[in-house]
Amino acid sequence: MALPTQLHLMLTRESLPHALLLEGGTQAFRREVALELAQALLCETPPHDPDQASLFGEPEPTQKPCNTCNHCYKALQNIHPDLHLAEGGTGARSFHIDAIRAIRQQAAVLPNEAEHKVFVLHNAHTMTAEAQNALLKLLEEPPDYVCLILTAPARKLLLQTVISRTATIYLGPAAEEAIDPEREALLQQHATAITQAMLQGGRPYAMLEATAPLEGDRELLRELLPCLRRALHAKLVEDITLAPRALQLIDELRKLEDALLRNANLNLLITRLAALNTK
Repeated sequence: MALPTQLHLMLTRESLPHALLLEGGTQAFRREVALELAQALLCETPPHDPDQASLFGEPEPTQKPCNTCNHCYKALQNIHPDLHLAEGGTGARSFHIDAIRAIRQQAAVLPNEAEHKVFVLHNAHTMTAEAQNALLKLLEEPPDYVCLILTAPARKLLLQTVISRTATIYLGPAAEEAIDPEREALLQQHATAITQAMLQGGRPYAMLEATAPLEGDRELLRELLPCLRRALHAKLVEDITLAPRALQLIDELRKLEDALLRNANLNLLITRLAALNTK
């Protein structure tokens, strides 16, 4: 396949940023573009042909990847020592911090054969918050030879700190991603229990029991808070008399979400959530 025009121009002008986020399209298309770009970065063919000049006297750009050089062959066979692929499982938040720690260690070592060392992080939106935060140091101060290619259906699924440190390439409208039914069922179960406890009021033990499964699980809390807001909106529609209390709780939940994005203490956040059913 041919690389999207924007990426092709970046390669030709040698202006490709050290960290890219490929957004949109189908999962298969994002993967294909990411691997094609990684191969082009490793390709040993010069970006311009000195023997071929354009009408303006400038060297003509060459086709990268060439698919014929040794680097291209190894990249296509997935045996290139300077190409590293990483991704989580099929579920949300299945891309863990250990994988990012390994990438950081590998990035500290000079390339074996090529000029670049390329890391492709498929489905970066499934990274846990801890994994994304661990990636920030590499995004901020990468070695000159390191290139990072992240893929995700939508940039908004990543932390803002990661988004601000990557250049986004839009590949078209995102196709609907598969939903992990087990995770969705778990979130719904917790949201129902906590919403019921919040609206009862005056029963702190009920709320403590409902929030107990959140202890030590920042990712669960991060996914659950928007679910709680939606559940409260649904309750409000069912019973308009709940409006004052429900709107107050929704506002408090938004504050907790903001605090979570700022990496506030997890135990403190859960304590604040558990106290929301007191009047």
